[in-house]
Amino acid sequence: MPFLYELKLDASEREYTFLQQLVPAGTLVGTGQAVAVLSDGAMEFHLPAPKQGLLVEWRVESGATVRTSDAIARIVCEGTEVDVPGAVPERLG
Repeated sequence: MPFLYELKLDASEREYTFLQQLVPAGTLVGTGQAVAVLSDGAMEFHLPAPKQGLLVEWRVESGATVRTSDAIARIVCEGTEVDVPGAVPERLG
């Protein structure tokens, strides 16, 4: 049975600025695949999908501040519903 999860930052993360979507809504994303670019003001980071699924909706736009409680995107996954961990941005370069 498919289930929906909201892509959020891991609770240990600080706030970031959302810069760019790397995949459009309607794209199948793999576990660990970079789906967006974030910035902390000094460096840029890729945001990986913590679980494979179909990215069905973006919830933020370029320039928005993203906090740990904010839903960044919605992803539909196959299988039994499980807890999906928050995403940890990976530094570019």
